[in-house]
Order: sequence, then C-alpha cells, then structure tokens
Amino acid sequence: MSELDEMAAYFGLTFSPDTPDPLEPLAELGRQLDDPAQRLARRAARKAREAAAITAEREYARAWHGIRRAPAARVVDLREQIDLAHGRAGLLAQVEELAEQTRLRVTTTLLRRASDPQLGSLARRISTGIRVLIAELEADFVHPDEAHRIAEAALADLTSRHLAARATGGPADLGDWAEAVELALAVVRTATTRA
Repeated sequence: MSELDEMAAYFGLTFSPDTPDPLEPLAELGRQLDDPAQRLARRAARKAREAAAITAEREYARAWHGIRRAPAARVVDLREQIDLAHGRAGLLAQVEELAEQTRLRVTTTLLRRASDPQLGSLARRISTGIRVLIAELEADFVHPDEAHRIAEAALADLTSRHLAARATGGPADLGDWAEAVELALAVVRTATTRA
C-alpha cells in the first residue's frame, strides 16, 4: 500500500480507478472545504486561539505596567507566551487561508479541466495531500511560533491567489500543484515538533 493510499484510508477516502470523472477527488475536496460546519469550526478554533493571545497580552501588560511589577523573569516568560499564542493562532489562520485558496483553485481547475488519463492520480495526490496538510497544521506544536513561520513559507505557493486563479486543470498544472502540496507537507512535517 502506497503512502497516498495509507493517507486516503486514514481519512476514510475511497477512490475508485473506475471513477468516471478523474477530477472527482478534487471536487470532493472542494465540497469538504466548502462545508459550512467545517468552516465555522475552523473559524471558531482560530478565534479561540486569538482570544488566548489577547489574554496573554493582557497578562503581560499587567505584569509589566501594573502597580506591583512582576520580576523580570516572569515578564520574559509572559512575552514568550504571547509569541506562542500568536503562533498557534497564526497556524489556524494559515489553515483557513489554505482552505480558501484550495477552494478557489479546485473551482478554477474544474471549470478549465483538460482531458488526460493521468489527471485522476494527480487529483488523488492533491486531495489527500491537502487533507493531511490541514490535519498537520491543526495539531499542537511544541514551538507554535516557529511552526507558524515555517508553515507561512512552506504554503506560499499554495495560498497564492494569483496561482489559484490561473489554474488550468491540465496535467502540468496539476502536477505542479501536487508537487507543491507534497513539498509543503514534507517541510511542515520535518521542520516542526508536535506536542
């Protein structure tokens, strides 16, 4: 069983080689990313992490500027907590941006689709890779501030509105997209330590 098949099984996806539309995995991914319940859940999770960052900032302000100033070591710890909280919130903002640009790119690809036998395997690679990438980014990281910076760099091509709008649906375009997804996934997996 290939890594692609293992990842697909993990998410409960079954791709039939006899699927009449080779781009059906992308259409399914688009439907999943467009699901209002998932979009609300992602937004709520991001807002909760942003609220945690604001709470950390307030605690820092009280320690730094309050009537009873905290020891320097405590202030430094609180500053670090702010960075970590912003990193956690930033990771979920990256997930939302990735989902939004993927929806755009899926729509554009489906509208401009080409006819080619290799589109099915490319669509499966992209669909599964995006799902795994989102799951990886939603995880808890030991160093979320570092993970956020790495994810931001690794996802640059995947969150580009320009590239999403230019999608052609041809084999070369889907191949480039699949490679970008796999590269981003490899970078996120190897450059960050999850809790």
